[in-house]
Amino acid sequence: MSNFEGMEELLSDFLVEAGDLLSKVDNQLIDLEKNPADHRLLNEIFRGFHTIKGGAGFLNATALVTLCHLTENLFDLLRNNKLSIDRGIMDVIMSATGAVRTMFDTLETGIQPNPADPHLIQRLEAVLAGESGKKTAVALSQPASAASTPATSTNQAPPDKENSPDWQQLLNVITDIKIPETVMADMPGTAAADANLAGKTPEQIIQAAVGRRASDKPGAEALAGRRENEKTRDSSIRVDTSRLDQVLNLSGEIGLTKNRLTALRSEILNGNSDTNTLQALDQAVSQLDLLVSDMQNAVMKTRMQPIGRLFQKYPRIARDLARSLGKDVELVLSGEETEIDKTMIEDLSDPIIHLVRNAVDHGVETIEDRRAAGKSEKSQVHLKAYQEGDHIVILIADDGRGMHADTLRAKAVEKGLLTAEEASTLDEQQSFNLIFLPGFSTKDVASDVSGRGVGMDVVKTNIQKLNGSIEIKSTPGKGSQFIISLPLTMAILPVLLVQLGKQPFSVPLSMVREIMPININEMQEVGGCATMVVRGKAMPVYPLSHLLGWPLEHSPTYGILMQMAESSFIIAVDGFMGREDAVIKPLDDFRPKGVAGVTILSNGQIVLILDIKELFSLQGEKRGVSRSAFTHPRLAAA
Repeated sequence: MSNFEGMEELLSDFLVEAGDLLSKVDNQLIDLEKNPADHRLLNEIFRGFHTIKGGAGFLNATALVTLCHLTENLFDLLRNNKLSIDRGIMDVIMSATGAVRTMFDTLETGIQPNPADPHLIQRLEAVLAGESGKKTAVALSQPASAASTPATSTNQAPPDKENSPDWQQLLNVITDIKIPETVMADMPGTAAADANLAGKTPEQIIQAAVGRRASDKPGAEALAGRRENEKTRDSSIRVDTSRLDQVLNLSGEIGLTKNRLTALRSEILNGNSDTNTLQALDQAVSQLDLLVSDMQNAVMKTRMQPIGRLFQKYPRIARDLARSLGKDVELVLSGEETEIDKTMIEDLSDPIIHLVRNAVDHGVETIEDRRAAGKSEKSQVHLKAYQEGDHIVILIADDGRGMHADTLRAKAVEKGLLTAEEASTLDEQQSFNLIFLPGFSTKDVASDVSGRGVGMDVVKTNIQKLNGSIEIKSTPGKGSQFIISLPLTMAILPVLLVQLGKQPFSVPLSMVREIMPININEMQEVGGCATMVVRGKAMPVYPLSHLLGWPLEHSPTYGILMQMAESSFIIAVDGFMGREDAVIKPLDDFRPKGVAGVTILSNGQIVLILDIKELFSLQGEKRGVSRSAFTHPRLAAA
């Protein structure tokens, strides 16, 4: 059962508001570390912790109130010049904000958080008492590290009975059955009543023993709606009231136009179909078309959110990782006001985390190496967003060591991802793209940060799921850039309508580069595959009918030059029906392979939206056909 029964709405509002506030505090702490005498920042951070503490008090989250109160007192001393910030104090503050976020995660499950780590509380109290932050951090971090040693040891010592959980008390709480102590004494790891568990609630006893909640005990019902509540928080969205006002005004205009159309319909049904009536009908339909278009754009804008809400958590991640690696890194943000679809913001979180961590870990050199290369000791990683046409571009750039194409090719061969012959045919851009291969890593030994060869593979996969692309630019000794290009929204997809016989299909317009006629006499054959030369470069020609598994009954007349990642090719079709902004209807229950979804044309016809990448993977190396297939279609290769 939730600890917040009857307060679910208040808890949800608190988590959203306090989560944003804590992310803002994290960024302000990064700025404060650069300008420790900035009293404006000190006052704002003080107010942030005070606000969080007040909200936690309404929820009776005593552990959170206690931690925020101590941190608030520390900032009160700092802003009144009774203490000055040093590296040790900043580490204590960062630990406190991390603990607050952990408590937020616990609150999100509907459970009151446990008290903060005693060592953290001691560190805060010691700093408040006037002890040096650096001394406090060193002295009080030792017990924590010592306590974590058994968890990483392969030869663990026998459990300390004096400090082990009281299994009898645990069993009594779960089953309400009293077990004789003589029986319990024979069980391994059983001890007398643990003084640390005395006076604790059943839920706290269970958590201390097995790390679970009371609702997880055998036979207990799951916490009703917990998973759904977690999803609800993620799917909530903040909308500017001016945008809602615009939607309301447009809906009113559409209602008036509908009334006008109804009146004109009545006139026409009554036999009044003179020129004036038909002209009025045409005007009303045109006005309705304009209003519906405006309404669609207005509704889409309600889904758009500033990407700064996503960016604001990365400075803290970059700072903590750089400190752990002994590097001095500043993450510079720009373009936070750029807007993108809310659903895409959530899906972008993991890829950008991977890229930021990759820039700090792989891209940026150590302080000694930067000094030896004549660079400043502080390195910069830039995270930038901007709109370019109907796409959003996200740039992650560092001023580090850059990438060497030769090194990447050699590493791929060493790991067995490529043969030496295949590697020798790769140009620089293709060599950079090797880092996206599953299992590829430039590190020989995996660490808790990187080296397992999965991060960049995940990045590319997630970006492609959003119908986006990622490009790499790198200069040895100067740094690397990762450029992500994404559509503004996933709800509407610009498509090109093509024909195969009389059957229409649609392909994503973002992949289309050019439309050209197909001249059989200009077609060549390379390696058994029909090709056409476009601006001096041979492009393979794939009949759409062959990709779909249909017989090639006559020669296609048009070609679509398309680009997918680094590959360029021509899809041969029979004709075109034009461009359209398709509202994608997903096929949840049944989705044929090679089909991304469906859309409905203005005439009511259902059209399949093709997934070109999946069609290619289904055909594999057999997707090409010989030149003779175009001259004698019925002899096309299977």
